[in-house]
Amino acid sequence: MSEALSENRFCSRCGKRFVPLNVPFLSASCGDCGKTVHFVRDETDGKGVTINTGETFTIPSGYLRFSLDPASSGKLFRPGLPFLLKQFFLVGHPKSADEMLSFAEKLQEEANAILGASAKLKGFDLHRESDFEAVWEKLETENDSREWHAMRMGIFSKMLMDAIAKEEFAQAAFAGYLMGTFRGLTIVTEPLFEQTLWRGYLANQIVYEAAAAASHNPAEAEAIKRLEPLFRRLDEGTLHTWVESGLPIGPRIGVQGLPEEILRSLAKWHLVSIQRQREGARQAASDRRSVSELRLKWLGFGGSGGLALATAAVAVLKYFGVL
Repeated sequence: MSEALSENRFCSRCGKRFVPLNVPFLSASCGDCGKTVHFVRDETDGKGVTINTGETFTIPSGYLRFSLDPASSGKLFRPGLPFLLKQFFLVGHPKSADEMLSFAEKLQEEANAILGASAKLKGFDLHRESDFEAVWEKLETENDSREWHAMRMGIFSKMLMDAIAKEEFAQAAFAGYLMGTFRGLTIVTEPLFEQTLWRGYLANQIVYEAAAAASHNPAEAEAIKRLEPLFRRLDEGTLHTWVESGLPIGPRIGVQGLPEEILRSLAKWHLVSIQRQREGARQAASDRRSVSELRLKWLGFGGSGGLALATAAVAVLKYFGVL
């Protein structure tokens, strides 16, 4: 039986496989039997792949998976980051206004899925009024959690659908803006995404600490501290130019006693700090605007039976200071 199976899977003359592989492979016609065989050619330097005349190269479907997870099969380089972020934020987005209703329905389903899968909410039935009140009280004390953002995404998804049905355009625009805002927050608070952001922050800290650790004596450490105000006064464009140009930074700021690698590390740290502060200010402004504008009319949440609960509406309005 095993011999018959081997004959069906491998060429008896060249020993190569008749069955495609689950890793990137080459294919060609066997010079002995004439059938198509599949194989992997090991390169001497371990890099790249050589495709000879008459051969085809195949990457199996699903083999390359790009993810923030370091264990994924696809390795991400800096130019690939915008591509991955677009996958997170733009895949499945509505292509026209006519698709907004179905998009809102999809986000409501996503909200239900996030809440349903949450270990924090295990044992609760969100379609039961008493349970929903308990969930609301629990999550409003954790209003930076992914579950809280998902709940609000679901609320505004339902509000948007209702506004579209009633042709209330200002209400639809308002609900759509907040629906998208909270959808973004559910993306960046996804555990792996959030962990990657935190690792990036820690790596940035290490860059700065390495600059200080590279000091050969206390005088250098003191010099770095004295340079802090100077680098803080520099604008983002100047820092970016200095870091990317590769030219010496010392002569530009009149410093001769510190190694260039220390000055460059310090410049990189301040450049990243500026970028982080800008993003933080932008997010804070968005959050303030969301809270100040929100006068939430509870229009239901969940399935068609939904959670259109008067008691929940009162809780929402009290939370945002309307009642």
